[in-house]
Amino acid sequence: MKITIQDLSKSFGGTDIFSHFSLEVDAGVRLCVSGQNGTGKSTLLRMIAGIEEPDGGKIILPKGARLGYVEQELSPKALSTHLLTYVIDVLHDWSKFWTQWEEATAKHDTARLAQLMQTQNDLEQAYGYNPEQRAKKVLTGLGFSEAKWEKTLGELSGGWQERAKLARVLTAGADILLLDEPTNHLDIDAIEWLETFLLGFEGALVFVAHDRKFMDTIATHVLYLGLQRPVFRKTNYSQFLVLQEEYQAQRERERQALQDELDRKMVFVERFRAKATKARQASSHQKMAKKLEKELEDYRPEPKRKELRFTWPKPPHVEKIVLACCDLDFHFEDGKYLWPPLTFTIYRENRIALVGHNGSGKSTLLKLLANTLPKCGGTIAQAQQLRLGYYTQHQMDTLREDANVLGEIRRLSDPHCNEEELMSVLGLFLLGESYFDRQIKTLSGGEKCRLVLATLFLKRCNFLLLDEPTNHLDLESREALCQALKNYTGTLMLVAHDRWLLSEIDVETWQLDTHGITVYPSYAAYEEQHAQSLSQKAIKSQDDLAFVPKAQSKEEQKRLKREEAEKRNQLYRKLKPLQKAYEETEATLNALLQEQSTLEQQLSDSSLYEDPVKSQALIQAFEDCKKKGEEAFEKLEQLQASIDAIKNEHEGTYS
Repeated sequence: MKITIQDLSKSFGGTDIFSHFSLEVDAGVRLCVSGQNGTGKSTLLRMIAGIEEPDGGKIILPKGARLGYVEQELSPKALSTHLLTYVIDVLHDWSKFWTQWEEATAKHDTARLAQLMQTQNDLEQAYGYNPEQRAKKVLTGLGFSEAKWEKTLGELSGGWQERAKLARVLTAGADILLLDEPTNHLDIDAIEWLETFLLGFEGALVFVAHDRKFMDTIATHVLYLGLQRPVFRKTNYSQFLVLQEEYQAQRERERQALQDELDRKMVFVERFRAKATKARQASSHQKMAKKLEKELEDYRPEPKRKELRFTWPKPPHVEKIVLACCDLDFHFEDGKYLWPPLTFTIYRENRIALVGHNGSGKSTLLKLLANTLPKCGGTIAQAQQLRLGYYTQHQMDTLREDANVLGEIRRLSDPHCNEEELMSVLGLFLLGESYFDRQIKTLSGGEKCRLVLATLFLKRCNFLLLDEPTNHLDLESREALCQALKNYTGTLMLVAHDRWLLSEIDVETWQLDTHGITVYPSYAAYEEQHAQSLSQKAIKSQDDLAFVPKAQSKEEQKRLKREEAEKRNQLYRKLKPLQKAYEETEATLNALLQEQSTLEQQLSDSSLYEDPVKSQALIQAFEDCKKKGEEAFEKLEQLQASIDAIKNEHEGTYS
């Protein structure tokens, strides 16, 4: 099974995307199609899928090859179909096969039964022994809980609908698989499952992605578009970049050598063309020079494209404790809790990545910290000098579709920003003069994303809350954002499923789950622990299948119970004074936060400052209260660390 592309040509708006392009993709090849936006990556996939016609040339797929391609739109019928049914419907109807088998058996038709045995073998090879089990395995791998299986697609959000379409294609099986941005809308666990699935795929895979780690893990070959001609190499993406840099350096050396030789020829021609004795040699040198000029045309540099490059403005000063939460509580209207009450402190210049599976409440926590969602209990205390910048994908939905770009950034930015400053920042985010009058509805997802980032840039924040900031950004823009975040000197908390980004920007990693927050010193440390957990689960799963419990005598059971009781008593004795101190400190902190809030209200009264003595006393009281609050927070953290250490020491010995 292979894809054959012969003499392919395709153009848009008078610009050639492909010109006389040929390529073969064999079974076992996992081809990553890369390049900047607008270079024809998705167009190539659509042409291979037969959805779009080339202007010239042809694409040949083997006769009878099963093609897997994610549909663009869901029909009304699909939207009213239950998820599991939608995914399974794509598989062969086994009921028809068994009806034929029963009929042949009843007639004792041995010849027909022999044919059907071969048919059964073919079907099992293509669709597996248990199609429903296959569908459920794919749905689970992509993060669908069983509660979602019986929901209709219309009841799912847009992101989950995209996952459903991918699940249907993966369940169906294919000889040729075409995937356009398959990691969009997937969390890290689902991406890792998809990687494992695709590494076991034996057909020809052609995919487009902007996730660097996914590209490196999956790709065996890279096709890079957007240069003078497509570049095809047997390598993953990161290796491709190294090879391409070496290739370009070698090309530059060759170009310079040709240019030097041309210059020498032209010096000779200019010097001796007027001399009769040297005229023939000068003419010969001139001919050679023309030949060199023609050769140099093949070495012309690649056209430079504008790339996103920016640096966050220097953040204004903020207190040591930027934000602190004490017993932060949240639950949905149906009473469902995502995690227990959370207590934590974010200090100045902290850089935190919030990780966890989809539905663990990462975005919910960011909304609570940004005060766009009301909490159900607890306290969130912010630094007085805090200037918060909150980015979420849903902000793009708040852009007015009929407004133009310049009007929207004017509406969303500080009214003190002048027109020149707004235009300058738009240019910085690759939304220059040609975009000013364009309507928002004509922008791509990446352009809308850059517009929202531009408004955030203008706020000059000292604390950034970013929720999936790389979604809709192409690879080059992701790299620019990564560099900007590396250089950012303010406080940062972000949610992202781009593992390359998280590993590049040096973040402390907080894992959020039903137990609360688990802190890792780096993303690499989290990945290592995550990999160990997955490995242990796999081993436990195998052990559970083979484990046969042994009967215990009554005496043995009594002895074990006594040991467990003694361990619980030891743990209680160690924890009791610490827990009492924690409760007392927590009560003190709550009182200080309340007192601080009262003092803030008093200090906001302008008439207070008519009495310098009274105002100075209140300011001093406020500073003392704030200092005591910081000390209480630090003591709480120390106590919590001691409690956690004791619990970890006794892990598994109490209930």
